[in-house]
Amino acid sequence: MKFALSIWLYSWTMAIILNYVADQRKVKIYSWVAVVAMCFEQAAITIQALRGQQSHFNSSDAFGIIIFALMGIFILTITLWTAYITYIFFKQKEFKLQPALVLSLKFALVYFVIFSLFGGYISSLKGHTIGASDGGKGLFFLNWSTTFGDLRVAHFFGLHSLQLIPIFGYLVNKYFSTNKALQLVKLFSLIYLIFIIFTLIIALNEHPFYAIKYYS
Repeated sequence: MKFALSIWLYSWTMAIILNYVADQRKVKIYSWVAVVAMCFEQAAITIQALRGQQSHFNSSDAFGIIIFALMGIFILTITLWTAYITYIFFKQKEFKLQPALVLSLKFALVYFVIFSLFGGYISSLKGHTIGASDGGKGLFFLNWSTTFGDLRVAHFFGLHSLQLIPIFGYLVNKYFSTNKALQLVKLFSLIYLIFIIFTLIIALNEHPFYAIKYYS
């Protein structure tokens, strides 16, 4: 369910952003790559769930190893394509958007690419929990560890900067002058990055992001 919701948010957000990219030929290619990659990801997760198996970090059988490897290939492909679209967006001179919104989208895309690649680092560790094995007590629904460090926290906030920073950009653009809105977007983006790095440092030091009692 978490991945389904995340893919849904990513799809709708990118659909909106891509509308403002001038090179629509590249956008069309990117869109098809995204559709194929995200359909495979969700299918792989669903199939493994139906089999009673983990989709991530699964080395219990050959099928699990192959599925996880293919998931990594698809995610890397769409991440590199997103980086390319981000490059095109940065090179673009004219936009049908106010400057604060353009700046917020640039920050959001860069953060999204960086923390998508961070997911590859988590995969290389063959687990997201620091200080223990995966599968311990966690927060309701999100399941972030409440007893040890969890790299998924930084990954989550990094990916969803794609929504949060543009929303902030939209709000400040609505209520402040252009120059003030630009300054606020820069400040918010900096604070947001510091916050993500803070959650990462906490996790690497084997401490939970938000330690509360878990009730099953």
